[in-house]
Amino acid sequence: MGRERWVNVRLSRRQFMHGAAAAGSALLFARVVRLARALDVPPPPGFLSDAELRVVDALTARLVPTDTTAGAHEAGVADYIQGLLSAFLGADVNGDGLISAADVTAVIDALGTDDPTADIDGSGKVDAGDVLLAQRSIFGTVLAGPPAFAGRPLFAGGPFSGRTPFPDPATGTPSATFPANAFLDPLALPRVKRLAWTVRLLGAAAVPEVADNPLAATLPDVDLRRRYKEGIAQVNALSAAHGASFDALDTADQDAVIKQLKSTNRSFYDLVTNHTIEGMLCAPEYGGNRGGIGWQLVGFGGDSQPLGYTIFNTTTQQYVERPDKPNSTLDPTDDCSGFSAAMLAFLHLALVQLAGAQQFPDSPCYRG
Repeated sequence: MGRERWVNVRLSRRQFMHGAAAAGSALLFARVVRLARALDVPPPPGFLSDAELRVVDALTARLVPTDTTAGAHEAGVADYIQGLLSAFLGADVNGDGLISAADVTAVIDALGTDDPTADIDGSGKVDAGDVLLAQRSIFGTVLAGPPAFAGRPLFAGGPFSGRTPFPDPATGTPSATFPANAFLDPLALPRVKRLAWTVRLLGAAAVPEVADNPLAATLPDVDLRRRYKEGIAQVNALSAAHGASFDALDTADQDAVIKQLKSTNRSFYDLVTNHTIEGMLCAPEYGGNRGGIGWQLVGFGGDSQPLGYTIFNTTTQQYVERPDKPNSTLDPTDDCSGFSAAMLAFLHLALVQLAGAQQFPDSPCYRG
């Protein structure tokens, strides 16, 4: 399976410990040592291979194509999907940047200690459970490691991204000082969220607690790794009829393949479509929306903290509106154009007649 290291340390700890006790530590360790010597091929850097990633890149690029504006390719949507599928790098105990049999050996060497790098299940002691977790993270049957891939968190920290400066309260204007980007710091996941991500990435079968729950097996956003592998394989099979891999086809043939995919595997088509939207509009720290491309397409200026839209001036004891993000006047970067007549009529009804908003003079824009 590749570097698709896999999580749920706390979830499976009790089961692993029972299995280890039944097997007997000496016999277990001897078998794992033999396994470690056999598994010496380093895995690829992400869950999707380079060839699979090219297919995803080409597929998402047809869903949001590049024309007069940037599309999914420029926004790095494929990288967003790779990061999503590759989260939880696994038990890199020896710190070599790879998840391989060498990590199993490193755990064995640390047995009986409280080495935090080898204590994968967080029990406070390196024991048989940690050996099994290291072993199974190689094969991708359990999730292990921090919730991040290549610096892309599952849940970004905060509160500031570093894109917006601190305010200068003495003048009520933006300062020249920017905070550090805490969005790059992944938030730790409690046990329940690790359980949820195990279902999401590996499927309900990997979580005995929910294996018999039909919802865990039928929700649209679960078992992602298997579904992407199988979905990409189907795209390649459909593309073979056109004489090349999907990423090598011209746009007409690619669109024909997508049409077939939509009719034969609608769930995978919808999954990729949803992830394409996420990759276009997510915070750039998640791998997509490079340089805020997606935000620019929808007219969103990005996160505004710690500056906000109004700054309190301690000298005058008044709030000062930012000229580029005013609250009481029309935003100079948004003329509210592009709405159809029907949409404008609906907005006028909903905002003016029902919500009591005011319409700006000579503009379809409104203010509350």
